[in-house]
Amino acid sequence: MKLRSLFLTLMALSITACTPAQPIEEGLVISDARVQAPLKGKAITAGYFDITNHSKVDDAIIGIESPISNKVELHKSAQVDGVMKMRRQVSVDLKAGETISFKPGGYHVMFFGVELPHDAEDAALTFKFKHSPDVVIIAEIAGAAAHASHH
Repeated sequence: MKLRSLFLTLMALSITACTPAQPIEEGLVISDARVQAPLKGKAITAGYFDITNHSKVDDAIIGIESPISNKVELHKSAQVDGVMKMRRQVSVDLKAGETISFKPGGYHVMFFGVELPHDAEDAALTFKFKHSPDVVIIAEIAGAAAHASHH
């Protein structure tokens, strides 16, 4: 009898484990996206985010577009001969199941010719991929309150 009840308990647990409470995310998921408000008098700034490839297929970011900027580039900072250098990246590979963090000191996005309304709190970013369809997200403008107070 004990063996049968143990078996039933294990069956119930395995059924519960296979039924997620919320849907599992699929495809390319971008999170924690933020664009730094440009410094006063500057039209250049940086953006950061995390991206996870939940698919079973390797992909690559091949570009980002935004109405706040006339040119957006993927960049990577790295130590070269003891000096921090920033290099433009034509694309950034996203292996299946991998998460990449775009953050200061590593991969990041550079925005050139930035024009932000003085009260802007967020900005649309359109991510372009090698294989997947475009993904549009809304990124927070970090430091937007400080940016708005200068105008």
